[in-house]
Amino acid sequence: MLYIELENLTSKSLILELSRNLNEHYEKAKLAPYNMYYRSFRMTQLFLTEIWDRILKDLRLDSEYWAIQAEIHYWEEDGEYKLSEGEVKIIDEYSKHEFRLNLDVEDWFLHAHILMEKYVKLFKILMILTSRNKAESKWANELPNRSFNDHIRKFTKIEIEGNKEYSEIVDGCKAWYSDLKNVRDDLIEHEQVGRFWGRSTYPDHFTISRFRRSDKMIKKIYELRDKYEKTFQDLKGKGNFFELLDFFESNIKKLEPGDVYRVANIRKEYGCAFPDIPQLYSRMNKFFSLVNDYFVSREFRRRGEKLGNQMKTTNCSSVH
Repeated sequence: MLYIELENLTSKSLILELSRNLNEHYEKAKLAPYNMYYRSFRMTQLFLTEIWDRILKDLRLDSEYWAIQAEIHYWEEDGEYKLSEGEVKIIDEYSKHEFRLNLDVEDWFLHAHILMEKYVKLFKILMILTSRNKAESKWANELPNRSFNDHIRKFTKIEIEGNKEYSEIVDGCKAWYSDLKNVRDDLIEHEQVGRFWGRSTYPDHFTISRFRRSDKMIKKIYELRDKYEKTFQDLKGKGNFFELLDFFESNIKKLEPGDVYRVANIRKEYGCAFPDIPQLYSRMNKFFSLVNDYFVSREFRRRGEKLGNQMKTTNCSSVH
């Protein structure tokens, strides 16, 4: 089974282009705080790709295990289904690591959120470094650096002179960051009842959901399946609750108005589907690439103004 790989990191999404630029023009001692935070930031970026590799391995094992279970379930020949040595090995491996996929998926989202928190600290140092005057430096030193959520509020609620371009960059990430924060908050802060996991696996992607266990919820989705079985040929034989919910959400425009509400209510009332990881990762990388370009341009302007001021001072001295 082939799953989507995460897009490759670039010198821009790693903010490496900017870092090289800074190291060429600043003394090492002045860059020490930046380099310390940058190394931590970059390591967390690389963690995300490592965790994703683990998720892909987990998914392959999960897929192999459930393929065997399907063979056993649909076995129609005389006698019981006889497992091969390879199948026994897969079942044994799965029984030992059944919850590893859940762990690794949670780990990915938690480290993605940590990455955004580390970015805020990096941003503050960058603003101080690239300040063009004492007033800008004072303002930069007073920036909040506790959370990316505070960062968004700071740069999208008020008009900040000289930083409109950056405010627009931050405004563009509110939707995907909200998805990330919601998952993090659900995992860390707000979970008040036990939940169980469900997943739907397909040839090129997978969906992870976390739900409160409810027989009422399960009954509702099976009632919808029975109702639409003649309308959608793909529904025939589907028994996995999570795949059914995914199916109805994908075909939501073809459902009756009352059933559209019913499907939305099931998702809302009983849990959440995690955002698509490759898509979220791509949006995060786009944001960091825009940040890289913003600060490269900002630093170029700062050096230009500094050079211009030096030339003015030199010319004035020559006249006198």
